[in-house]
Amino acid sequence: MKTKILAATLLLSSCLTSWAWFPPSITVEKIGQIQVGQTTEADLVHLFGYPTTRLTDLRQYTSIDWFRSVPAPPQSYLPLIGSFLGGLDVEAQQLHVVLSPGGRVVDYEVYSSRGRFKTIHQVTTTTAGYAK
Repeated sequence: MKTKILAATLLLSSCLTSWAWFPPSITVEKIGQIQVGQTTEADLVHLFGYPTTRLTDLRQYTSIDWFRSVPAPPQSYLPLIGSFLGGLDVEAQQLHVVLSPGGRVVDYEVYSSRGRFKTIHQVTTTTAGYAK
């Protein structure tokens, strides 16, 4: 009996702690606040938290990414039947932002495994001045 209670307590605590550490999600409302040429990295950190990755290239453009994954729902912990109750239905999100050397947004892309987001904004630049 004590073993069953201990096992149930461990299972419940693992479910609750995985949700407690879940970072803020990427929402359409937050994405709508990004304005090319105006939004800074500090604004992005305020909206989405600290980025998962950050890279600065030789031209001083900074590429930052946020990755979010929703933890498995509690029914996924049920042996054998958890997957039939939607336990494997999780979502992963990615926000990729490119900042200019001055620290303002130049380009951004958003992805979601559930298809809630498509590329909301993408700037394509052309290179001129190359001679053959």
